[in-house]
Amino acid sequence: MSGESAMGELLAPLPTLIAIPQARLPRCPAWERLSPHWPAPEDRELPEQWDSKVRLFQYLAKAWGAISDESYRALCGDLRLFLDWCRTRGLPALPTTPQTVAAFLTDQAEIKAKSTVQRYLASIARAHKVAGLDSPVAHEDVTLVYERHYRDDTSEPRQSEGLRWEILSEGVANLGEGARAVRDNALLRVMYDCLLRASEVRSLTLEGLSRDRNGYRLRVIRAKKRSKVQQGVVKSKFVHETTAAAIEAWCAVAGITQGAIFRGVAKSGQVLEAPISTKGVNRAVQRVAQAAGLDPRGFSGHACRIGACQDLLAAGIDIGRVMLAGDWERPEMPIYYGRKLTPDQSGIAELSVLQQRR
Repeated sequence: MSGESAMGELLAPLPTLIAIPQARLPRCPAWERLSPHWPAPEDRELPEQWDSKVRLFQYLAKAWGAISDESYRALCGDLRLFLDWCRTRGLPALPTTPQTVAAFLTDQAEIKAKSTVQRYLASIARAHKVAGLDSPVAHEDVTLVYERHYRDDTSEPRQSEGLRWEILSEGVANLGEGARAVRDNALLRVMYDCLLRASEVRSLTLEGLSRDRNGYRLRVIRAKKRSKVQQGVVKSKFVHETTAAAIEAWCAVAGITQGAIFRGVAKSGQVLEAPISTKGVNRAVQRVAQAAGLDPRGFSGHACRIGACQDLLAAGIDIGRVMLAGDWERPEMPIYYGRKLTPDQSGIAELSVLQQRR
C-alpha cells in the first residue's frame, strides 16, 4: 500500500470524529506525524479522554494557517513527543497529571536545553487549555521539579548573532560578482532597513516598492499576529535610497519586472521563478557574515532584524520608536536583543560621557 493510500485510510474517519470537513484538515507533515494519536473510534471507551482529544485535534485542525508555520510545527512536534512519551509508559496524556508532567520534565531535562523544556511545558499547558482542561503545568509539583533542575542554570536561550550595519556593509562589499552576490546585497539591505524575519521575505513584491517626496517605501506583510492590534499586518516600511538602488540592480540582473523581488538562484547562476525559501534567506545571511570574516554558524535569518535593533538602541533611539520599527507590541524583545551590546555602548557608558567624568 502506498504512503498516500495509507494516509487516506487514516483520514477517512477523522472528519466525522472531530467534525471538521476533510477539505479543511491540515496538509502538512507536522499534522500527519500526529496520526498515531488522532482520535479513533476505539478511543470512545474512555469518555473523558475522548472528549479532550477531540477538542484538541479540532483546535489543531483550525489552527493550521491561522498561526505561523513555525509555531504550528513546534506545537505539533512538542505534543507528539509528549504523547509518544506517555503512550510508551502507559500513562494518560490528556488529561494528564502533574506527576506525569514532572516525570516528563525530569526525563527531558537530562538531554534538552532549558529553553526547549520551557517550550514543551508551554505546549502541554496549551493543549489542556484548548481541550477545556485545567493545566497540570502550574501545579506545585511541576514548579518544584523545574526549579530543582534549573536553579543553578545560568545559560541563556540560543539566539542568532546580530548582523549590525558595520558588519553587514563589510560583508556585502566582499561578496564578489554574479547574480547571487547582487541578490544577497539587496536582500540583506532590505532585511536590515525593514527589520524583517526570514519568513517575511517571500511576500515582498516589486509592486510594493514605491517612492514619494519623503523617500522610498516597501510594503511588508508581517508574519506574526500576536493580537488584534496586529491583525492589519500590511506595513509600509522605509528603505534607504541605496537599498532601493540595490533592489533595482538585482531586478535588472534577474530580469524581474513584477511579482516576488527575491528569488532563488541556482549554482549555475540561473534565476528561478519561485520566491527564495526561508532556508535560502538563512544561507544568504551566513554568506554575508562569512564574507565579513565571521563564523557563519552563529547567524540565522533573524540576524538583520536583531542587528538593526541593536544599532537603533546603540544610537540612542528611544524604545518606542524601536518598537515601531520592528512592530513589537511590548519592549521585552528589543531590550532582550539589546543586552548583547558591548559594554562601551551601554547606558552607563553614555551617561559617563555626559557627566564628563575625570
